[in-house]
Amino acid sequence: MSGRVCCGARGDSCRVPSLKGRLSRAFIPQPDRGIMECLNHMRNRSFQARCTLATALWLGLFALSGSVRVSEAWAAATGSLADPGGSAAAASQATTAPGEAPAFAGRVDPDTYRVGPGDEFAFRSSDLLDPKILRVGPTGDLLLPDAGPLAVAGLTLREMEANAREALRPFVRGKGFVLALHRPRRFRAVVVGDVEHPGAVLLQAPVRASEAIAAAGGITWQGARRGIVIRRGADSLWADLVRYERTGDMEANPLVFETDVIVVPTGDRRIEVLGAVAHPGWYDLAPGDRAGTLLTVAGGVMERAAADRITLSRETVPGTREEFAIRGMVAGEAASSDTDATLLQPGDRLFVPERSHWRDGARVEIEGEVALPGPYSISDGAEPLGALLARAGGFTAWADSSALRIERASDAAVRDSAFLRLAREQEGLVTDGERDYLVALTRERRAISLTASAWTTPGRAWSDIPLLDGDRIVVPRRSLTVMVQGEVRAPGHVPFQPGGNIGEYIAAAGGFTGSANKGRVRVTLAATGRPVGGNDVGTLHAGDIVWVPARAPRSFWGTLRDVLTTAAQVATIYLVIDQATK
Repeated sequence: MSGRVCCGARGDSCRVPSLKGRLSRAFIPQPDRGIMECLNHMRNRSFQARCTLATALWLGLFALSGSVRVSEAWAAATGSLADPGGSAAAASQATTAPGEAPAFAGRVDPDTYRVGPGDEFAFRSSDLLDPKILRVGPTGDLLLPDAGPLAVAGLTLREMEANAREALRPFVRGKGFVLALHRPRRFRAVVVGDVEHPGAVLLQAPVRASEAIAAAGGITWQGARRGIVIRRGADSLWADLVRYERTGDMEANPLVFETDVIVVPTGDRRIEVLGAVAHPGWYDLAPGDRAGTLLTVAGGVMERAAADRITLSRETVPGTREEFAIRGMVAGEAASSDTDATLLQPGDRLFVPERSHWRDGARVEIEGEVALPGPYSISDGAEPLGALLARAGGFTAWADSSALRIERASDAAVRDSAFLRLAREQEGLVTDGERDYLVALTRERRAISLTASAWTTPGRAWSDIPLLDGDRIVVPRRSLTVMVQGEVRAPGHVPFQPGGNIGEYIAAAGGFTGSANKGRVRVTLAATGRPVGGNDVGTLHAGDIVWVPARAPRSFWGTLRDVLTTAAQVATIYLVIDQATK
């Protein structure tokens, strides 16, 4: 009976092992590939009538060997393994069929995997040429050679191995043996509550709560993904699928076993997390939830969060909410479960505020005659002007370093435009001097402008001036002229002459015109851009601007009126004095 047997349907051959070789073994671990191919061909109805007698005989011998029941082999070949529970979703989650290797999500941990009925173990000692497969019975006992039954259900793999060694010690003296998990069991677990297909599901060990729930069709739209109960005898475990998916915490997705009942509650108890967290929104409330737990489930607080300003809003009486501060948070780190000892309640809200301009940083801008003008990042109040100029490549050949200035924002200026309008329109509201002062405040450039000579103070050089966020450094271009404008005969640029005064530059521009107001000459200083009276300036500098205003125009009749008025007043005074002296 050795050799090959034609399977008929495709003309292929199926390898049938010899009867002598099969009977010489106490156990046949699994069918050969040729036989499995032949069984697969049996799915074709036209082939079932023509399957050879040798194949049927081999199936009988295979069943007698104890490897697998004929019904299971036939079901595996024809694909007719049904789920007695009647759930199509549960059947789809039976991850392995008899004779196939199960799919594992990583290594089976001997410290967490618990043995149960249906687990198969490979036993090998020096007396056995081939491993012997031992199966845990329905009662949870493992029948060991010579030692007899050993209760192993509920033990971890490591605990079971230790107990087996102790039981086999009298029978294997001086001889070693190996007892290893060969094939994990399949079992049924009960999943109820808000799942698509509540009831018993077929699972492949080891399996976790999330896989069992997926086998039941998953959680419905109204089910809770947190606070899932795993009833295990007198004890209960809690599964938190959101935390498991966000953090990978295996404790939030525990292993489940045959005796467990998984209950998915309705998601009617919720709290809200708002603000600078990775995943803001509504979350199901689980037993024992604190602020730190929910912030972790929400992905943790962001770096931009003001972690010391987190608050909890709670409705203490109907229609009234109170705010409570949450302590112990650090931005950018995972929240610990003891962040705040207050247990959360349904309807609570956690607010995580953000810091404004948290990543903007301090910056300044340098313009004008430097090699690399533009914006620069600085350490606010720590970087000196000289260091910034060095980063900007230094002055160009045309830079007027004596006119360099810093413009720094100031909030001291008056901004009340309504009051300023009233001050202009209502003469009695303020005096003329106060009105001029207020108008000047609104027009001034909100800046501190200093020349290099002004920076050079005892103990501090101009290059040591610390810069602040928002500063604007202006390096003007050196000018070789002085601008003379207004009521002069030849207004325009006049070549700069070091030490020259206002009169010399006006003379160089052709002198005053007939309508010039010589007493109101103004000078705009190039260093600061500030206008000053001509009498307040000694010598001019390159880039200064001289302005000669015109006199106010006067008409003939206006002049005649003023003369007559003055004459009348003089005559009246004369008559009064004359009458008083008589």
